[in-house]
Amino acid sequence: MATDRRGTRRTGALTRASVRRGSGQRPPRPETEEGQGTTGRMRFVTSPTTWLLGILLAVVTVTFQDVLTASVKAILPLDRVPDRLSPQNAIDVVEVRDVKDFGYYVVRDADGAGGDGKILEEISSGGPWREGRKVVDAGSADWMITVQGRASQQVRITDIVPVLEGGRCEKPLGGSLANFPSQGVMDVIPLELEVDAPLPRLTTLGKDAEDAKPFFTGPQAKHITLNQNETEAFIVHATASTGYCRWRYRVHYEIGGSTAETTISGPRGEPFELTARLPDASGYRKVYFPTLDCVLPDSRLPHTWYEQTGAEYARDRRSGKVPPCPKS
Repeated sequence: MATDRRGTRRTGALTRASVRRGSGQRPPRPETEEGQGTTGRMRFVTSPTTWLLGILLAVVTVTFQDVLTASVKAILPLDRVPDRLSPQNAIDVVEVRDVKDFGYYVVRDADGAGGDGKILEEISSGGPWREGRKVVDAGSADWMITVQGRASQQVRITDIVPVLEGGRCEKPLGGSLANFPSQGVMDVIPLELEVDAPLPRLTTLGKDAEDAKPFFTGPQAKHITLNQNETEAFIVHATASTGYCRWRYRVHYEIGGSTAETTISGPRGEPFELTARLPDASGYRKVYFPTLDCVLPDSRLPHTWYEQTGAEYARDRRSGKVPPCPKS
């Protein structure tokens, strides 16, 4: 169809009309549309339906994580699953307690004769005579150590190694020798330790020294496992025949595919200590012993301890026979 409209040539130049139109106030429509769009999004966010969907999504996510964790634990061994707790904090030492029921002790030289009397008084009154390190186990010692697993995954103790203070034992302690009762043992894992041996290791309790076998090493190696909040106790029967030793235990264990170490010390964080008895009892200042160390003239067993000088005690026992009890 023909038209009378004149052709218009379009250019990029601004005409007066376009400049006049642009110089006026812009219409509010785009701003109105933007405001309407924002209001719409806020309505969606604050909608109860949206909140309900968010809560349901969070519950589903947590449930899925729990199911996934349980599935992984069912497939992998407990000790191969990573744990949130630091491996260095996976074991807690609950208790370290002296449970020696009867044996020899050395009252240190520094305490003098007055220290002997105080020890006897504390024993008679039932006082804490083992505290304060006033005496040292002589010949043998029995310590019960209780540990607990803290991690949510299983901890496997693979070795417990005694570490000597200064790297070696010293000469046996002098002072006064005493044969006293202590506390008594419990039914726990029994372990042996010859602490002044060239290479001290924890061994199983055998009928004699030749039957003892390493507990954590060797062809019959064992280990101790701890689940979360599970406790295990073991008694270490330590002996010393040549020196005075002070030591701590270095514990090696595995958790979540990683290896770690911790240290077990004696009461109050101090080292364990044990001294060998002097080969000649005359080297002691005094010796205190019960009726079990001598022969009574009758069958009565008085609850008392006898006292002799070290020289007297050694003289009465040179024959190798149990001597008669001294007159009290």
